[in-house]
Amino acid sequence: MVNLEHKLTIDDLIVEYLMYRIKNGYNPEFLTSDFIEFLRFFETKMEVEDTIYDGVPLFKRFFARKAAQDWSYDCPHMDMIYCVTDYDYIIRANYKFSAFDESVVNTYFMSKEMKTKIRKIIGEYLDNYPKLEIDETVIPNRNEFMIGKYVAAKIVAQIWGRYVEKYCNLGMWPAQCDDINKFLFEIDLAKVIGVPSIADELLELYTTFSKRIAILYHHDKNLMVSPYGNVFLAKSNYSLLIDGYEEIIANTLGYFREPLKFDLSLSSFANEYQITDAYDWSEERAVKFKLKVLENNENIRIVNGFDGIKK
Repeated sequence: MVNLEHKLTIDDLIVEYLMYRIKNGYNPEFLTSDFIEFLRFFETKMEVEDTIYDGVPLFKRFFARKAAQDWSYDCPHMDMIYCVTDYDYIIRANYKFSAFDESVVNTYFMSKEMKTKIRKIIGEYLDNYPKLEIDETVIPNRNEFMIGKYVAAKIVAQIWGRYVEKYCNLGMWPAQCDDINKFLFEIDLAKVIGVPSIADELLELYTTFSKRIAILYHHDKNLMVSPYGNVFLAKSNYSLLIDGYEEIIANTLGYFREPLKFDLSLSSFANEYQITDAYDWSEERAVKFKLKVLENNENIRIVNGFDGIKK
């Protein structure tokens, strides 16, 4: 709720804290008790209006206010989930948490200096916390692995398309030689005609991305990935996915080109697989794999360049 004095309230601080965590690469969830610890730290440096120091009542009040004023009751922008092991509630961002939430708190109307001060205090508190990483010790199930491979293969195909387009425009690549199977998998045409080969780089990217997507999907069946910052969690997933591959993504699927963006909440996959034109590069040579999707073919749609099945 915005007040005319634009004073920092506890509801503003909750939004700012979660937003800072996501935008700066920290875990997009926390326990209510952890937030109370942060609040006590924050108040040693700056006053906060309307504070209470019991985490569960604090967040239940926050959710009720937000539902009444900024969210709809059936569509919260955060989730409050009880964690049995911690005997506490987890507060977690979802894909509704976005730039809109940033625009309806008092900090949005404050001076640049005041915003900087608030976010600097949050940063000081989080400075000793580890940044979020994909836990590669997680072992997804077969279904999740296959979906990861499928999406990674589609990303590789997008990159290949931009690569061929670049050298065609430079007059260094025959325009008819755009078949990824023939001119990358069967023979690496780049090496034949003397342009820089991308085969090894794409192989490494495919292997890494297929595993990362599978792990992200293992934890989140509504997985969204986007380079655009308006949906905070989708942008966080994007940063996790492309970590270490920023250059090739920027050069081929950059912000103003065909972006690396997908939404698996729009897709529903069966337990068996049968989709053509995707490739498994887990062996030395490319092996096509097939993904069997729901049979209702009229529901097949293209979502940002990825085949999807509407739920």
